[in-house]
Amino acid sequence: MKKLLWIFAFSPLLFIACEKDTITDVLSGNVSTSQMIDGLKMALNVSSDTSITKLSKFDGYFGDPEVKLDLPLATQAAITALQSKSINLGLTTISGADLYNGTTVLGITIPGIKGQEDAVVEGINRAAESAANTAKPIFADAITGMSIIDASTILLSGSDTAATAYLRSSTGPDLYMAYEPKVDSTLKSIKVGNVSVAQSYEDLVSDYNDLLAIGIPGFGNVGSLTNLNPILVEDLSDYTTNKALDGLYDKMGEEETAIRTDPKARVNDLLSLVFGLLD
Repeated sequence: MKKLLWIFAFSPLLFIACEKDTITDVLSGNVSTSQMIDGLKMALNVSSDTSITKLSKFDGYFGDPEVKLDLPLATQAAITALQSKSINLGLTTISGADLYNGTTVLGITIPGIKGQEDAVVEGINRAAESAANTAKPIFADAITGMSIIDASTILLSGSDTAATAYLRSSTGPDLYMAYEPKVDSTLKSIKVGNVSVAQSYEDLVSDYNDLLAIGIPGFGNVGSLTNLNPILVEDLSDYTTNKALDGLYDKMGEEETAIRTDPKARVNDLLSLVFGLLD
């Protein structure tokens, strides 16, 4: 792919000639359409297997900033808003950091929620890592069953992640339906302390709302003083499934790019034959 783009940059006519030659190779039988389809599916199988192996390891999600899961969006936004606030009590001020980390002011204990948040974030990622172990057969079935309408377009005219994008668009809903029960089960079985990740998240939301309800005599409660409202528990299984799949697709795209651009990443003859068209 890089070679074709380099040629295009310096000679558009030569690029067109090379692309026509490549397509001619396919049409003339040097690389059949069925070989192209099989090659694309093989690339997806290799990239999904490699990505799942990486992500299912300890810290596969949690230790990788590119795919690490944070709290569900509304919950995270509420906690970020809490950290940005301050409460003026005349002779003293409670900062957002105080509210988040916990403090005692005017004899009132504000327990904070940092520890709970840290535990839940780690738990969500551990659940994603554990669920990834169940993803291989789900992805293998999806890739085997997917219908590639225009293999030449995906291979020759698409981006370096075109096959991954096609898999996502053509099988995404089915993959979600197959994967979500695995994630949901994992969220209920992985423990944070002595409770499940799912329960720990519900406890975090409850602790946040309890914090807002803490009253400071003569001033009001934390919620009224910060103009913050209680929050609701979000669908943790749906959120974790979607984010875990996002990370998996991102890693698959990286592996597909390697196969397209680096002959050493083509681990068998079929990949070498099909993706050699891009050299």
